[in-house]
Amino acid sequence: MGWVSDTVDSIKSIKVREVLHQLIVLGMIVTTALIIWKGLMCITGTESPVVVVLSGSMEPGFQRCHN
Repeated sequence: MGWVSDTVDSIKSIKVREVLHQLIVLGMIVTTALIIWKGLMCITGTESPVVVVLSGSMEPGFQRCHN
């Protein structure tokens, strides 16, 4: 059970400041993604500004593209 105590020791050695920094960075990434999504919603005037068509079910409005 040496690996369990090593894991517990490594978790205890994490500094609070480092954890807060990582949480803030994660929050900024999520917030940036939401801002981009909401911005695209405002620009395009739709609820889903990004749509991927995988089948022919949306034809003739959208056509599947094969490059």
